[in-house]
Amino acid sequence: MIPAVMLKNLPALRKLPLCLVFSAALFLFGPYLPAEDPGNWDQTDGEILTDTIRWYRSNASGMTLEMIPSRLAALRNEYCLSVETVSRSGLPNILFPYYDELFKIELRILFEKGSESRRQWLFRDSRNLARLTASGSGGLFGGDSSGEDEEKRKGFIEIRDDKGFLVRELRFEDDLSEWEFSFHYHENTLLRAETWFKEAPAPPPPEPSAQETPESEEAENAAVTEEEKPPDSSPSFALISTDYYRYSRFGSIRAIERVFHEGARLARTSFPRIEPDLSYDEELAIQGIAYSSEFLLDINSPEGTRVSYSLDNRGRILSEIWKNEDGEVLGEFRNVWSSDRLQSVLWRAKDDERLIEYEYDDDGNRIVERNLRRGVLERSVTSRDGRETEEIYRNGRLVLRAFWEKGMKISEERVSGGEPRR
Repeated sequence: MIPAVMLKNLPALRKLPLCLVFSAALFLFGPYLPAEDPGNWDQTDGEILTDTIRWYRSNASGMTLEMIPSRLAALRNEYCLSVETVSRSGLPNILFPYYDELFKIELRILFEKGSESRRQWLFRDSRNLARLTASGSGGLFGGDSSGEDEEKRKGFIEIRDDKGFLVRELRFEDDLSEWEFSFHYHENTLLRAETWFKEAPAPPPPEPSAQETPESEEAENAAVTEEEKPPDSSPSFALISTDYYRYSRFGSIRAIERVFHEGARLARTSFPRIEPDLSYDEELAIQGIAYSSEFLLDINSPEGTRVSYSLDNRGRILSEIWKNEDGEVLGEFRNVWSSDRLQSVLWRAKDDERLIEYEYDDDGNRIVERNLRRGVLERSVTSRDGRETEEIYRNGRLVLRAFWEKGMKISEERVSGGEPRR
């Protein structure tokens, strides 16, 4: 299933050093710290100064706006950023497997209203090239976290080779599921990308109290040997899909073919986040995976499905065609664009037709979404001033209106008799 997102600036894919979201998204993943801003560095003859913490006033995404002379002064701002060079002993355990003794380590911490919001780690080689970027919240990469924040931890790790090309990306979701993307090149040209997924582990069973566990049962449990223990049933990574990239004679990407593998149970998977026009020293750590409307999420791809994506010369996805193993067309998506804005998404299959229409304000923010099935309006959502109005239609007539604020429903009203579509 197609992510409703544009693969931005793909004609320069031969210079591809960064990782899709798709996620645009979405999607999306919350504000992330920029992985590198040359103005953030104190340098002497190319060497990064150590044993000092630099403080900056920043915005919500961690962009440095002004250097602040002291920690206390920086924390008075709504957002501020600390930047420091640290030793290997300060690394969180999750990053140890990726560390090399030749790397320098930089830690950036974003604060919001005086409290830590998220952390970002950078590993740099002797050329000052970022070989690893890790960013996350909820204690995933160190720092204080507890309770709800610990449960909602999320983040990602990007790993690059000595040329600066992204070779691996790991993404950690707040439900404890994980994604992994691997990238394969030939002479600096991306040939294919693999998507792996690991489900969230099952919640542990509740521990019985002493009153519920008879002494005989306790003794029996203690007598169980290692050989008698059941095999490990914890989730493992499964290959979900493989993307194959096709290029024009001038080196611009014109098509992508996605193959879904056995065991892929997701209705749609997004593309890895790829921004091919960025040079090696533009390390943006903004995770963006964007998914299309929930109106399309129940459209499933059967095992062995091949999905072909066609793109225009601006890297925008125009169509997505699903075929089974025999080459028979199962369904097709069509996207309509106006500049960089997605205006509509049409899905057609043998027994199904769905259309999503979007509208935007003058700043490019999406403010209206309409869902139609076989030409009949079923749902519309309008966003104004941080509030959303959702309207549900039956047979083209309004039957329910709900009001949402910050993702929570605050009220709803049923419309007796049903108003016709306006």
